[in-house]
Amino acid sequence: MTGVKHMKALFKPLFVTALAAAILLGAPAGSSAQDKKGEKGKDKAAEKGKDKAKGGGGFTGKAVAVDKAAKTVKLSGEKGRTLQVTATTKIMKDGKPASLDDLKDGDDVYGGYKPGADGKLDATTINIGKPPAKKKEEKK
Repeated sequence: MTGVKHMKALFKPLFVTALAAAILLGAPAGSSAQDKKGEKGKDKAAEKGKDKAKGGGGFTGKAVAVDKAAKTVKLSGEKGRTLQVTATTKIMKDGKPASLDDLKDGDDVYGGYKPGADGKLDATTINIGKPPAKKKEEKK
């Protein structure tokens, strides 16, 4: 008989836990599936924005104003970002090392940047010229 009492003592907490889990998992949430889908999209977008803010991003456009004295490059486009050229910025032209002196107003540029300690956008790389064309994937 001791074995039966022991089994009942073990079974009761397991049953209560399983029942509680079933109720929680089966209960409808306070919002619809549509709301949840929208929230997930917003969360992902917010996370993406945070990642870019932390790690920087890429750019493609034209250099509309190159200030060699201030070591800045203003880009064309909606955002009109201004990039700081630092001692660690790698500048390339035609696949070869270049300098800020090689960059002129109106040149096509692409590269990467990251936020600096002062809140400005520090250019990590600046490539002078058009970005290479994306290769179309062959269908198998």
